[in-house]
Amino acid sequence: MAEDLTAVKVDVGVLKTQVELLTRLCGKMDTIIEKLVDTHDRHIAKVYTDMDERRKDTESNIKELHSRIDVVLDKMQESERRLLEKIADVHDVMQKHNNKEKETLDKILKWKWMVAGGIIVISWLITHITPDTLVKLLK
Repeated sequence: MAEDLTAVKVDVGVLKTQVELLTRLCGKMDTIIEKLVDTHDRHIAKVYTDMDERRKDTESNIKELHSRIDVVLDKMQESERRLLEKIADVHDVMQKHNNKEKETLDKILKWKWMVAGGIIVISWLITHITPDTLVKLLK
């Protein structure tokens, strides 16, 4: 029995040593896990910070694009207004030119009909008046 008691004491001693070793290993593992969790938390915080910065940058870019679009739209509206004014000016100039051309054409047509009428009168006179009568009229 004394041998059994000694063997049990040795087994208990070995077990105590192993428990102490496991306790130290668990303590080290706890420290490593805490460090990993802290590192992970820092990385996650950095990711969220970066995401927030990108969101803010995107919002800023969108606002800038909207302001640029507004500027371009204003410029386009101003250009359209100026083009419409120029078109109206060209229309007025063309209208005046067309009226002047119409007056000139009306004068030419009036002259043409007067010449045609004169030719008809002269033709009638030539055909109906004899040369003797013509000589008498001219004297």
